[in-house]
Amino acid sequence: MKKLLPLVALLAATVACQQKPASTDAANAAADSTQTVADTLHYEGTVPAADGPGIRYTIALSGDSVLNFALTQTYLEAENGKDQTRHYQGVGELIVGKGIKLPLGANDTLYFKEVNDSTLRMVNSDFEEAEGKDLSYDLKRK
Repeated sequence: MKKLLPLVALLAATVACQQKPASTDAANAAADSTQTVADTLHYEGTVPAADGPGIRYTIALSGDSVLNFALTQTYLEAENGKDQTRHYQGVGELIVGKGIKLPLGANDTLYFKEVNDSTLRMVNSDFEEAEGKDLSYDLKRK
């Protein structure tokens, strides 16, 4: 987590410094779109599920002044053996010294802590890890 805060701050400063005057030129629009993609961190991983083989998460965290996120949650073999996918977007919260909070809805929030430069680990609302050593709640940076 210590490394994520400076990274988010650095990305926010980079985006702020690289803003260009408004233009209707298609080439400038494409360049701005590419810049946004370059400032996004992507994580993927499959975590255990109680009623199936697992839940695959794909998360994109933007590097602008707020912690925007896009999350895809796929329940593997959920309905008659077919995957069931949900998509979420919103503004996350960086909790200094603890981790990241991603609100998905009224009663649904995910919490992650940074394990190292390339791994986020899903934790509970008190930022405590799951107890089973055989279970992996890690999402790897892509």
